[in-house]
Amino acid sequence: MASEIEGLKRKLTSKLGANSPALVPDWQIGECVAIWWRPNFETIMYPYCPPHITKPKECKKLFLVHLSEKEYFAVPKNLKLLAVPLFELYDNVQVGSNLILVHSSTDLSF
Repeated sequence: MASEIEGLKRKLTSKLGANSPALVPDWQIGECVAIWWRPNFETIMYPYCPPHITKPKECKKLFLVHLSEKEYFAVPKNLKLLAVPLFELYDNVQVGSNLILVHSSTDLSF
């Protein structure tokens, strides 16, 4: 788990951190809030690993990242911030799975 956290910190710094080496952010990674599984080479992902799958093809984990009071969230001009209300995804498989599949392939997750 520690290597996942360190990898996430590196990815956050490279994608969202300042371009100055003097300004290295202190990312505070919280708990894992979701795990999505891709059991085969299809595009759909499941919030569970089906019991008949022994070697899933992909596992995506979503972590909560905390910002301190002195930090703020700024999106670079070449990226787009997409806010997706989680209550719209709940119990709406058609809309939810499409949003997750389209936007989970980007470097930013909701």
